[in-house]
Amino acid sequence: MSMPSRLELLKEAKKRYLKSSKEKKSKILDEVCANTGYHRKYATRRLAAAVSLSEPKVINKKRKHIYTSNDIFWLAKIWEILDYPCGQRLQPVLAETIDKLKKDKKLNIPDSSLEKLKKISISTTDERLKPYRKKMIDKMKRINGTTKPGSLLKKQIPIRTSSWDEKRAGYCELDTVAHCGDSLAGEFINSLNLTDMLTQWTEGAAIMGKAEKRIKDGLEEIEGRLPFRLNGIDPDNGSEFINWQLYNHCVKKQIDFTRGRPYKKNDNAHIEQKNWTHVRKIFGYERLDSQEELDLMNDLYRNELHLYKNFFLPCIKLIDKKRVGKNKEKIKRIYDKAKTPYRRVMECEQISDEKKKEYREQYDKINPIDLRNSILEKLKKLSKLIMEKKSLKK
Repeated sequence: MSMPSRLELLKEAKKRYLKSSKEKKSKILDEVCANTGYHRKYATRRLAAAVSLSEPKVINKKRKHIYTSNDIFWLAKIWEILDYPCGQRLQPVLAETIDKLKKDKKLNIPDSSLEKLKKISISTTDERLKPYRKKMIDKMKRINGTTKPGSLLKKQIPIRTSSWDEKRAGYCELDTVAHCGDSLAGEFINSLNLTDMLTQWTEGAAIMGKAEKRIKDGLEEIEGRLPFRLNGIDPDNGSEFINWQLYNHCVKKQIDFTRGRPYKKNDNAHIEQKNWTHVRKIFGYERLDSQEELDLMNDLYRNELHLYKNFFLPCIKLIDKKRVGKNKEKIKRIYDKAKTPYRRVMECEQISDEKKKEYREQYDKINPIDLRNSILEKLKKLSKLIMEKKSLKK
């Protein structure tokens, strides 16, 4: 029997039940229980209840949307300009980015949308960007790894067994990313990638192959672009890092040289994450092995990528981990407020006022829209070089 039918039966039976004697009430209960399947005590409560047996009214308390489609259009525009970050990274820098774009007259955001977007919460940011995020599906491929163990210097280069002094800038993780495509044969370009633990400032350099001298030269070039002194490096156990050239370079410049444990990629978790956001996401998985491609990649690393990634793209840092739950089976991660590496550098006490002034002036001259457009233009040129190379092979 359906619920509406049961309610009708109860309504009709209740009229008789309330007026009947004890003996008749018992018979009415027998009738109700037989037809509805209710337990006798439950049927008694329903029939004797003073409340109405009508169906409960569903009150729709749907809240009106605060943010219009026009507001979300501008939110999605800024999300795209900042390379599609999550709400936790996007929301804390929204106000600053909006002010920057408004000042440079790069986006004509209406004042009504501007004020609302400055107050939007992290959860609402993620929720309202869901339809846009579904359209952004990155195609990923597997590639072969190219790290070979270096053994001769392992006794001289200690394993990092505890955290560095991460309250000081200049302690960096280091890694290479191979642009070998589907084949490890021959010589191809590698990206040398370095990230600072305190400020998350990240720099890259493209090198042909992984020869010891080229790794050292690439590191020296990266050092010149850092806003602080390089105090320490912590690569993996690859032979491109565990060699005399790099070791002597670090001894000469008084740079602490440590290494991660063999086969423990999580020892270098920061740089592994940057390998995706700062290298793979930009250059993809195609084979890059020509001088033209090398020059174009280094042009990007030295100019647009250096400015765009460090001055405008926010990042978050893990500050604590706690086990929660009845049996402590879940891990709760606590992150700091999202900031750009530039803002973290500005807050760093080690960096001189002169250097900060230099970076502040540079920040005032650039904007993320022009930088992103320039990056996309150069990536189109790189894509054209790859296609021309493929057509020649056919």
